[in-house]
Amino acid sequence: MKSLLTRINRAIQPLKLLPGNWLVLLAMLVSISVNLLLHLLGGFAVSLVLNALVIGGCVMYFLSESERVRRTVRQRILALQDLAYRDSLTGLPNRRFVTWVLEQNLAARAEGGLRVANVNRVLLFDLNGFKAVNDTYGHDAGDALLVFIARTLIAHLPADTILARLGGDEFVVLVRDTRGGRKTREVEATIRQAASSKLLHNGYSLQVSASVGVSSPSTSRTTPDDLLREADQRMYADKCASRNAAHRGELVTRSDESQHFASGLKVPSPDRRKFRAERVSEIAC
Repeated sequence: MKSLLTRINRAIQPLKLLPGNWLVLLAMLVSISVNLLLHLLGGFAVSLVLNALVIGGCVMYFLSESERVRRTVRQRILALQDLAYRDSLTGLPNRRFVTWVLEQNLAARAEGGLRVANVNRVLLFDLNGFKAVNDTYGHDAGDALLVFIARTLIAHLPADTILARLGGDEFVVLVRDTRGGRKTREVEATIRQAASSKLLHNGYSLQVSASVGVSSPSTSRTTPDDLLREADQRMYADKCASRNAAHRGELVTRSDESQHFASGLKVPSPDRRKFRAERVSEIAC
């Protein structure tokens, strides 16, 4: 008995490897052969019942198969859409998604006013010193730092904000601020603190800082590009202010150190000191 079952299993094993459609076709061929045999033997009623069962089974199979195909297609479309709107490194939404969200909110703002829009502040920021990290420690370290900062922000930003990566070391946070700018300032402080967090990578301590620019819709004709462009300009102004402040601090430190060695030198005139102060304030980024 066991040997008979083994032989039957070996006989039907090739059929298990066939796709479902081929199995249905094979079942139909077997049914036709059995029908012909029954018809020759005079079993018309049995043949009719067998035909009905086979046809009904085939119809049910193809109906369920088409539903499975549609479900698979829907799942793959959703997966492709997710890939199209998501950054592959950090898993954050990308620039395309940000543009879409801003378009929807600006349209809602134009139609229904401020209460309808879910986003009314755009905070754009990039990482100061990120290029030096890449150049010194390699792109793996830079990628690890981007992922680290993204996860830190996800953990600390308010749940109703949208954090996205535009590309490179540029990120954006979309905020709905109904507290007169207070929430925007809190989010900006969170960005600066998260960006300056230290990451220990392969024995090296990596740390950068953030320059932040904020924009908000000014008219009903404002576009997503307008918001991002305005935020980018203010981010660059923030970067320039930080660099100038650092440079002024460096000049003051050098001046204090030089006083120990300049006791015998002639002190500059007031006009010359004023000229130097003005030159410090005009340093370009």
